[in-house]
Amino acid sequence: MKKTLTLKLIGMLVILMTSLSAIHAQDDSGDDYNAKARFGVRGGVIIANQTFENGSLDDDSKSKFGADIAVLVNIPIGTGFFMVQPELHWLQKGSVIADINGDDITNTFNYLELPVLLRLNFGNEAKIFAIGGPSLGYLLSGKSGDFDIDKDLYEDLEWGVHLGVGIGLGALEIDVRYMAGLSDISAVDGNLSEVKNNAFGAGVTLKF
Repeated sequence: MKKTLTLKLIGMLVILMTSLSAIHAQDDSGDDYNAKARFGVRGGVIIANQTFENGSLDDDSKSKFGADIAVLVNIPIGTGFFMVQPELHWLQKGSVIADINGDDITNTFNYLELPVLLRLNFGNEAKIFAIGGPSLGYLLSGKSGDFDIDKDLYEDLEWGVHLGVGIGLGALEIDVRYMAGLSDISAVDGNLSEVKNNAFGAGVTLKF
């Protein structure tokens, strides 16, 4: 189901990017703001969850809130309609699961994550954009309730994808995105077999 949802989202993003390309082709505004490389600082929040498959922890988990802090750079291609946007995030993934007594336990996983995104820009004063691309995350640390996680139980690296849209007014931008984990973060079989992260996020970026 998660793979089907991810494929649908990727398909929708491709259709959106194609539509925006057609709109941009009719827009000869002469605005060269996006024609220059710019750095940015982004702060946001994510609603994170995890899926558990092929193990005993196969009940539906609950979502949790997490922080998302990033730096990024916009690298224009040509006039700036197309951009490459590498980002470096510190973010908190995870989920809330029930223990054997039915009490909720919040699991928080702190990641350093590097998405490399393709960005499409269009519009005049209100600059609307779409982003999408692969990401690589590194597990820094984590908590399960009040206790530190055993990092030996989890993979250090996680592959994923970021898909999103946003709007900008000058140096200020707001975006929303879906972050899908494509790889299994569990390093062991049994209760933790097949664990994947996913999250919805929103953030505000200040560009320089």
